[in-house]
Amino acid sequence: MSEHGNFPPDLPVPQWEISSLFPEPFPEPHSRLIEELLNEALTGARETAEEYAGTLTDLDARDLPAAIRRYERCIARTQEASCYAELLQSDALTSRCDRAWAELASTLAFFEPALAARKPDGPLPSEPDASSGLGPYANFVGKVRAASARQLPEAQESVLARLLPTGGEGWERLAGLLLRDIQVGPDEASRSIGEVLPGLYEADREARRETHAAVSRALAGQAGLRAFALAMTVTDGETRAAIRGTDWLHERRILDQVPQAELDELLAASAQCLPLIHSYYTLKRELLGLDDFADYDRYAPVGTPSPEFSWAEALDIALSVMESISPVFAELALKMIDNGRIDASARPGKRQSAYTQSIPGQLPCISMIFSGKPRDVLTLTHELGHAVQIQLAAGQPYLAAAPAPVMAETLALFCEAVAVRRLMAGATDPAVRLAWLARWLEDQMVAIGRHAALHAFEVALHDRARAGEALEPEHIDAAWTEGQRRLYGPAVRLTGEYRQWWSYLGSLFTALGSNYAYVYGQLSALTLLSHFEADPPGFGGRLTRMLRLGDTRGPAELLALVTGGRGGAWRGAVSHLALSLEELRSLTDFHVPRSAVRGTPEP
Repeated sequence: MSEHGNFPPDLPVPQWEISSLFPEPFPEPHSRLIEELLNEALTGARETAEEYAGTLTDLDARDLPAAIRRYERCIARTQEASCYAELLQSDALTSRCDRAWAELASTLAFFEPALAARKPDGPLPSEPDASSGLGPYANFVGKVRAASARQLPEAQESVLARLLPTGGEGWERLAGLLLRDIQVGPDEASRSIGEVLPGLYEADREARRETHAAVSRALAGQAGLRAFALAMTVTDGETRAAIRGTDWLHERRILDQVPQAELDELLAASAQCLPLIHSYYTLKRELLGLDDFADYDRYAPVGTPSPEFSWAEALDIALSVMESISPVFAELALKMIDNGRIDASARPGKRQSAYTQSIPGQLPCISMIFSGKPRDVLTLTHELGHAVQIQLAAGQPYLAAAPAPVMAETLALFCEAVAVRRLMAGATDPAVRLAWLARWLEDQMVAIGRHAALHAFEVALHDRARAGEALEPEHIDAAWTEGQRRLYGPAVRLTGEYRQWWSYLGSLFTALGSNYAYVYGQLSALTLLSHFEADPPGFGGRLTRMLRLGDTRGPAELLALVTGGRGGAWRGAVSHLALSLEELRSLTDFHVPRSAVRGTPEP
């Protein structure tokens, strides 16, 4: 096994062999494994339906966990097949999995409504490992009951499930193909948008301008088709919500376990950050010496960037961060490295955005592109945070293990924050410290302000669709531009070409309503950071114990186990952000007008 700090300096950036992620031994083709997993799941679903349809409501409480485990196994096997299809980047296999999900949902459509209809058998156990009652499944059943108020009769739910591949999921698939087709530059030298966007971080302003212009030209192609796909995705969501008598975010809030009142409080806290964001960009304009600060200048570096890192150095930094949080974190991160579960090399056709794939019953795997940039070190630490959380929760049953998305982002962003503070502490050159702090502060503002703006953008589109108004490309562009002006404030000039920059954002098509999870995660991560800095020795143990609970409790209750309280957490996070901005000012010779500090967001 590798040891922290013992990586050879010339360690190559790893690239996994897809076949190594499949159960061994298993012959080619991989489609055979996927088909076997799907057949097992669908056979199990039919058997579960035969045994429990019509009887689950009256099932004895002692036998209920066994029924849930049967249901759980069907879902886990289908999810495992879907993970493999996604890793293979096979449209045919992904489509096969989509059809299997639709059939599974139809066959098991009775299960969750019947589970919700059961009368509670007295108080649920307070600990997830309780030997009686629902045990670790208590929170899952609670979510099912919360969703049940808007469930339709079984026959109607079955019809809606079967329509998914030709409805919302179909439009999502089309959008995915359109997004994949976005190529920047001439045909003979075209690159994906993910390969080109890092050019916006260049110190050379002309290079940033050229990147912006090239991306804008690429987005202009098929912009109408992407707008149509988004409009139909929104319309499908509104139609399904109307049939159920709910709203388009209902299922998402249940998945995240964030009540509407808590979401309102979260968005109010993000709005408190807008004056800080405006003040930051006013300061950045001063630092860069630009009278005309355009949208392509937003990510320009300030200070003296840190030198590029080798893969070995990046691993060493990431593991030292994990060790500082908890030795358990370091051990689990090292397991990812030693078992070849990180794919960080660049190659044609590889997905550009970093992600961590959780595969039921296996170690997770990380995909990213490492080019030696400082940002890549933070990305590695962020994704290792996801992987550590998945492993810590693996002791729970499948339906009780996967953390709510808001909790997943909280932990990953917290690890990233610890990495930045560690790198800043080790920098002797004030200009390097300035660069790290500016980069981190900007990333936080992106996570909070930009994702809150994206959430507001989605809300505006759904409001328009609900009112029966058309969602033409010009309406989508206008809603996007208005929200971005509110976000960046008077210091940033938005170019006319920027109006279509919404159209490469995959989350708008494939993860509807997910943007507030990043707002929740960043604000909660800042809260965790303040507790970590106040009590490093005790914090790691509390955090590790909390993460082992997986999804057996709601996010607010889980965070309270680490912070010791539930009230005012986000207000503290906003204050932490303000202090970071003051720290950034202290590293410069510039004085920002007080009006910028006290400014209010544009209406």
